[in-house]
Amino acid sequence: MVKSIKSLLIVSLLLCSFAVRGAESASSILDKVRARFTSAPSVEALFTISGAGSPMQGSAIMAGPSFTFTTPQLIVWFDGKTQWAYMKSSKEVNISEPETDEIMAANPFAILTSNSSYYTSLRIADKNGLQRVRLTPRDKNSEIDNIVVSINPSTGWPKTVTVTFADKRTVDLNIDKISAGNTRNASTFRYDKALYPASDIIDLR
Repeated sequence: MVKSIKSLLIVSLLLCSFAVRGAESASSILDKVRARFTSAPSVEALFTISGAGSPMQGSAIMAGPSFTFTTPQLIVWFDGKTQWAYMKSSKEVNISEPETDEIMAANPFAILTSNSSYYTSLRIADKNGLQRVRLTPRDKNSEIDNIVVSINPSTGWPKTVTVTFADKRTVDLNIDKISAGNTRNASTFRYDKALYPASDIIDLR
């Protein structure tokens, strides 16, 4: 009986140890990716996005919290405070000061530089030699249910990002190319009306 109790205690301790290591591993993976993004003057990516209709290709330029996110339908600029979203079909520009959920909906890469206090992280089963981490927002009212990030361990760059929203919609981002870039002028991350003179401005601030 005593041996059985000791065996159970040892197994319990081992399971706890594995759980702690798994949580630390997820945190460590994300810290390395975040450091890679934040230490570069800028990060440039080409990607294929699917889940909201036919797959489409796009590009992104990121520098700290700022980014420009471009697809055939939409261009989004964010300078760290203000966001401009230009819909090409309607030629409308929506100006806002978005919350964290809104930023991540506009640019799934944003999760990789966001404050870790926004979510809990858990390492999940790897696929094709990639490191996979699931991020779950701490805010129970978040529009995002979870985000799964796959990282290529040989390069330290993300390979895929899948956003699952609270209504079960998903958006998949497959990263075709990503690398560190040069320092970008602040204007890269701000809407320039001179480039789109016929656009209608809708200020939602």
